[in-house]
Amino acid sequence: MAGRTLVGASSPKGQQMEDQYFGSIKERMLEYMNEVSDEAYKLGIPVKTRHNEVAPHQYEFAPVFEESNLAADHNQLLMDVMKKVAKRHGLVCLLHEKPFAGINGSGKHLNWSLADDKERTS
Repeated sequence: MAGRTLVGASSPKGQQMEDQYFGSIKERMLEYMNEVSDEAYKLGIPVKTRHNEVAPHQYEFAPVFEESNLAADHNQLLMDVMKKVAKRHGLVCLLHEKPFAGINGSGKHLNWSLADDKERTS
């Protein structure tokens, strides 16, 4: 119910040179991620890439750059889509930043910068 482990054992192996990070996406997960990408496309969410992350069974979608207020809305909507599609695939989507003790957590964030159309000189 908390969306994370409250009590549990440490990971059986460290994350240095983790097989997960350098390996290919497993077929079951790729099917899930393809469906998430399709649903995102229908909603106008510009998901560009998908790949493994360092922690075991951690994956990432990378969006296309867009205005920060729209990106924030898309981030929230995509997380909802990810959870709904996960259920259809018999998976559970954990979005907590640190779901497991001692293991790298979710990379969920919104990068933004401030700029205008004026060129600056020092």
